[in-house]
Amino acid sequence: MAFAIGNIRQSARFADVFLVAERLEQSEQVGPDTLARTAANTDTIVSGDYCRSDIVMAGTTLVLNRLDTSNEITSYEAWAKAADDAERYMRHAVSCMPTDSNLWLRLAIVRAVIAQEPKSIARLMTMSARLAPADELALLARVYFWNRLNVTTLDSARTTVESDVSLLLKLGDPRKVGPALTRIGAALLPYVKTAGSKLTSEKKSSLAWFGLNIDKLP
Repeated sequence: MAFAIGNIRQSARFADVFLVAERLEQSEQVGPDTLARTAANTDTIVSGDYCRSDIVMAGTTLVLNRLDTSNEITSYEAWAKAADDAERYMRHAVSCMPTDSNLWLRLAIVRAVIAQEPKSIARLMTMSARLAPADELALLARVYFWNRLNVTTLDSARTTVESDVSLLLKLGDPRKVGPALTRIGAALLPYVKTAGSKLTSEKKSSLAWFGLNIDKLP
């Protein structure tokens, strides 16, 4: 009974976080004032050490959206605070759910937004890969992110990058993989070419049909 009452109280305490997160996930417009108000509650999730999974995930949606919508150029102080709050929040989220591959990925993304520190990002991405090494959605998300990092960062996580790219090309649905890799950055290109050279002709044809022609990569 006490546990149930505690859960009800927590749900009520963070009702606005749930509501705004749901609106964001449904691509509805949320005003900056509303986001600012709910930001105080995401701070409370961390300072109060709340670890209930639905609360943590709703807060994750809010802090990442707040960072995405902040402008580093026109409002640096607001952006810097959003970035600092997002990193602090994601570190809390990972401590609550250390086996969630996606949270490690999101922490890596936040770190890269603040400053692309190759070794730090490589460690976080490697942890994400260890927790979900062959899940297609996780692979798509990681390779999408790898494709936006520089050569030094990829070199720091070479084994993980090679494994992610190889598994995605080999096991992934061409209907998803092809569109995801129609534009390959210069840093990731060698990994895609090496992994692609080991594919069967049937797999290459399927990928080419959906926009990724391995044999015509530069």
